[in-house]
Amino acid sequence: MNKTIIATLLALIMVSCGTDSRHFEIDGRLLNLNQGEFYVYSPDGNLKGIDTIKVQAGRFTYKVECKKEMTLMIVFPNFTEQPVFAAPGKSVDIKGDASHLKEMKVKGTKPNELMNQLREQIANASPNEIQKYARQFVEDHPESIVSTYVVRNFFLQKERPDFATARQLINLMLEHQPKNNGLKSLQQSINNRTTLTTNSRIPKFAAYDINGKPVNNATLSTAGTTVVVAWASWHYNSISMLQSMALLQKETKGEVKVVNICLDYSRAECRRILNSREIEDVITICDGKSIDGDVYNILGMSNIPDNIVIENGKVTATNLTIEQLNKKLRK
Repeated sequence: MNKTIIATLLALIMVSCGTDSRHFEIDGRLLNLNQGEFYVYSPDGNLKGIDTIKVQAGRFTYKVECKKEMTLMIVFPNFTEQPVFAAPGKSVDIKGDASHLKEMKVKGTKPNELMNQLREQIANASPNEIQKYARQFVEDHPESIVSTYVVRNFFLQKERPDFATARQLINLMLEHQPKNNGLKSLQQSINNRTTLTTNSRIPKFAAYDINGKPVNNATLSTAGTTVVVAWASWHYNSISMLQSMALLQKETKGEVKVVNICLDYSRAECRRILNSREIEDVITICDGKSIDGDVYNILGMSNIPDNIVIENGKVTATNLTIEQLNKKLRK
């Protein structure tokens, strides 16, 4: 058998055992789940909108175009999210029990193995221990894509973000990843962030809504009461919050005004959700930067969903639940 035939056979074997150099693939198996549907999005903007994973007989496969390392978030029906770190030409296996999703394992690449180890470490840890382990992880692996996820998840997307620690860790990561534009953008968004407290006045900003109309800090003070809602198409609770506030604006005939910040990277997806839920006459800002968005950070928001209640130009509440918002605004 000549060398050309051997090389061809080897190439065919490699393709049949994995994926090609332009894609990333997930093969999964979950116990106690016969069929269902998961959603997938990318917090770093490498997917346009949301993809769907179909589960049949407890098994699922997902293949996506992948030109560089990226983070994928799988959203399960109970709103649990599982990060998966993708790379061109790589594939991973996911195994677990649908009734114990926190114990799920993602195997096949080093970043996902590192995330498995961190998840095991913090599984039964106290909040203070979790922060300690998360910080140590980034300090031990500043070159890893996983560290970006850890900083966002454990230090920024919290009711009380730890900006000081996040800045230190991002600076360390940039020493090891000086060409990472995503990290540079995250660093800039933190530097531009404002912390709003009760009785704070709205900081100055200038933006445009999805129809090209200007929106600024004065827009938030023209009504007696304004509620700002941050939401995303992949987060059902946030959509419910926006829908509830849009209904309240309609019921009060504009006495309560709604301004919303969509954290989707795709304006088309943002419009689709607004149209499908019949959310009308609300001011929508979607700059395509997700949680690195300018207005989202200037207003000091840090969660999905998140909200700010403004009365007579001053902040009177932040980060309320849907029930708390309705109780406060329906007085």
